[in-house]
Amino acid sequence: MTEDSAPVNASAYYLDRHIEDGDADRTAIKTEDESWTYGELLDQVKRAGGTLRNAGVSRGDRVVLMHPDAPQAVAFLLAAMRIGAAPAPIPTQLTQDEVTFICNDCRPAAAVVDSSCAERMLGAREQLASTMAIIGTDQPQGDPRYAAHVDDVAELVLVERDELALIQYTSGSTGSPKGVVHLHRGLLALPAGFGARLALTDGDICYSAAKLSFGYGLGNSVLFPMAAGATTFLRAAPSDPLGVLQAIQKAQPTVVFGGPSLYGAIAAIRGVKLDFASVRLYVSAGDALSVQLFETWQDRFSHQILDGLGSTECLHIFMSAEPGEAIGGEIGSAIPPYEARLVDDDGATLPAGSTGLLEVRGPANFDRYWNRPEQTEETIRDGWVRTGDILHQNLDGVFSYVGRHDDVFMVREMKVAPVEIEQILADHPAVAECAVVGRPDRSGFPSVCAFIRLAEGSQASHDLEQGLRELVRGSLSPHKVPKTFEFVQTLPRTSTGKLTRHTLRR
Repeated sequence: MTEDSAPVNASAYYLDRHIEDGDADRTAIKTEDESWTYGELLDQVKRAGGTLRNAGVSRGDRVVLMHPDAPQAVAFLLAAMRIGAAPAPIPTQLTQDEVTFICNDCRPAAAVVDSSCAERMLGAREQLASTMAIIGTDQPQGDPRYAAHVDDVAELVLVERDELALIQYTSGSTGSPKGVVHLHRGLLALPAGFGARLALTDGDICYSAAKLSFGYGLGNSVLFPMAAGATTFLRAAPSDPLGVLQAIQKAQPTVVFGGPSLYGAIAAIRGVKLDFASVRLYVSAGDALSVQLFETWQDRFSHQILDGLGSTECLHIFMSAEPGEAIGGEIGSAIPPYEARLVDDDGATLPAGSTGLLEVRGPANFDRYWNRPEQTEETIRDGWVRTGDILHQNLDGVFSYVGRHDDVFMVREMKVAPVEIEQILADHPAVAECAVVGRPDRSGFPSVCAFIRLAEGSQASHDLEQGLRELVRGSLSPHKVPKTFEFVQTLPRTSTGKLTRHTLRR
């Protein structure tokens, strides 16, 4: 039997081996109130596995996890993998209809919730065509609506490398969420990519504003720190800017993961003492990082933000610069062992110096969409994943982000990529953040519409609109100049912070 064909379990790589190496007393998870060592986490994982088994979960089953970021959530996530089942973490903000949609899609044998999510999961269960046990992490024993916790411990189940390990649901930024299937093979391969670029050690403390119900947050809070034997700091509360600042002061993390909207909000805060002395690395993903924000952060905090491009289908970030070598407006290059290429609309590979659709190949790419063979076939071609992103590659091989293929629209039979307009508008001092979409004008013809959230102290006016138009006109072609402006209090985003342009287009 070759090493590549030997049975495995990804949870053992991320957890058990640290105990085998004598590191059971090292801190694995910290919160504002408690701390778990790797040894304590393994003990809880075994017990959580026993509870899942007792609730009827078997190898190959799915386990939906709807729980705030907490040690118990990590324990049940790893426990599901440990017994050969597949966790499917979902956001706590989902409505009952959204929970029902996902549960009907993946037909879980069990769901793990806390009291804040329990009623929605109980409501969803009533509408399912299949049975589903519900395990409440903070529910009193004896409530007949919930499966009982047991003292039995679950032994590790070795599985094939190509068995189901994890289902991640896309954030829905482009429509209904899809179940992205990852295998044990991919989870074992992940740390060799962006994990190596992070260069984590057992002395690092990682804090992710993105929650572990998403691919970005799961990698930040569980997979990367636990691959390195580092510590993760978990915070159950929403990741508002002031809350994140408080978490950084309390946890003193060495690596912080966030998104452009969060970093922009923090950079705009005045009158608050910001102590970031512990942080050696800031990472951003989920949306385009503007040149303005990159430079503002570097000027104010004397640190770069490492911008990364990733996707749920590729498990995490697959493209970035080297830490400390980032350049504003550029993403960088594919991180080995990932490969990246640009193709045209017909799928032909484009040379350096071109702009095109991004395709990525790597060992942690997803296997398929759950129950969606046609969309799987559209996305995976000869081992390459079509990401839906449009990038430009310069002659040195460095990539820059242009936009989502779904977001690009035509005006006067010429393409418009919203990101390049947004980055220019963001330079205006009256603009806190903005989003550009294509919408029909009063005559029914496609036109550029810019949604603007104003900076504090600024007011909408005809003169401001004219100034914004002139700003864009000075840098871009006339067909890219916004025809209309809408001033809004907030921009619609998913719970990961991604802009939902389809909401604005409606």
